[in-house]
Amino acid sequence: MLLTIHIPEEAQRVAFAADIKHILRVAKIDTQTYIPGMQDGVKADIGIKAENISLKILAQIVSQIERSGYSIINTKGSDISELNLSLSVLSPQ
Repeated sequence: MLLTIHIPEEAQRVAFAADIKHILRVAKIDTQTYIPGMQDGVKADIGIKAENISLKILAQIVSQIERSGYSIINTKGSDISELNLSLSVLSPQ
């Protein structure tokens, strides 16, 4: 599953990525940070990959997105066992 979240400021993207990695670390889920680049016309500069995500952890991540005032601008796939989270730098079209 790929979630793309729009976060306007770089410092906010870095802090939010750290928050998500903390949720995954507490759940003892290994993560990888990567640079996703351009995907479907949206440039993302921070990505987090994780595997073996449960519905409970996914709900925590989505809740963190909503509490932070961000929105998911793109979702791909339905396999929640593998999560790819991209934090975008551009405004959604």
